[in-house]
Amino acid sequence: MIIGNYVSVVSGQKGFENNVSGHIQIPLHAMGLLKDAGHEVHLITNEFGPERSLPNCMPDNVPIHYVVDARRRGGVLNRTGEQSTGVKPGQLLKQLRQMKTIAKRENFDVLHFFGLNRTGHLAGILRFTGLHCPAVMTTYKADFPERLAPITRFFWRRVSEVVTATEYVRTLQNKYGVPTSLLRHGLVRDIASERTDEEIGPKHRVLFWRDPTVRNGADVVMDVYERLAPQYPDISFDLAVRPHWNEIPDLKERASKFENIHLHRFPYGGGITLPKLMLESLCVLMPIRRISIDPQLVIAESLAAGVPTIATDKHSISEMVLPGRNGYLIPEGDVDAATSSLDSILSDREQAIKMGHNAREDIQARFNWNTYVDDVVKIYKSVL
Repeated sequence: MIIGNYVSVVSGQKGFENNVSGHIQIPLHAMGLLKDAGHEVHLITNEFGPERSLPNCMPDNVPIHYVVDARRRGGVLNRTGEQSTGVKPGQLLKQLRQMKTIAKRENFDVLHFFGLNRTGHLAGILRFTGLHCPAVMTTYKADFPERLAPITRFFWRRVSEVVTATEYVRTLQNKYGVPTSLLRHGLVRDIASERTDEEIGPKHRVLFWRDPTVRNGADVVMDVYERLAPQYPDISFDLAVRPHWNEIPDLKERASKFENIHLHRFPYGGGITLPKLMLESLCVLMPIRRISIDPQLVIAESLAAGVPTIATDKHSISEMVLPGRNGYLIPEGDVDAATSSLDSILSDREQAIKMGHNAREDIQARFNWNTYVDDVVKIYKSVL
């Protein structure tokens, strides 16, 4: 079978080749599995300049076809501002022509799209305007209700099959009239395997590893750290963060007030790596307010590394974090609940280690690649 795959903006900033968003990791790994199973796979993605590069998780020997990017991106690609909305009409027409030409020239049996709502709209528009092969859409998040819903629903229904990896997204999309089925995938990034020669000490950390913004709950994290750092002087309360245009104010100043609160900015120095931080952690604190992808991979990857995780009870997070077994769920923005949950983990280190073992087992059982190739090929054959 000849399978085309569309993933927008696979390229990233140079130096961030291992820091890859989940919506890119997942399809690239899926392509590699399909290629290993004997299928011919192609990637269609957007053009990029010399300041960007392809990620290290790119599968080997896969043909790549580049098309223009019709979306208005704003400053999000170079991490200087928010994502813009809308498209450039002239560029959209060109992108549609390019993609249809590639699909026909390469004789795709199916074109598989990966992304959020606007990628679903693109798939539907392509089918409506003459894409010669079926279009399958893997959606990572249900952004409903949509603006201009009657129009967007028309394009959603042109897509041959819509699939997702979580019950939360499937339920929501079906509710809003976009028939969606479940196709689970696994994780790509194994943080423990990224370890090189750094020394790993005993578990003595609490870790937040996300952009330090209100959307990601960094303000909640700092409030919790400031409350508990004096009570647990033997614990290192760590924030591993990337540069961001909208980080919470006074982050460095607040962290510096406590000897056991440490702020690590990427690229980290002083022998600090993410595997070291993760493998030495008793808990990951992740009170995210804005879920960017379902499943939220930063949480799944923390659990897979064997670390209990405290996270916000929203979207599909309850499909990963099981309260009292491998972590805790807290209401959005609730500092008291986050403090109490973390205190319960730190006060019983033996139980925390057991919860870490549960975390690894649970995520491997729920999100894995065991049957992915067989399941997705069945979907391709059904739409053909």
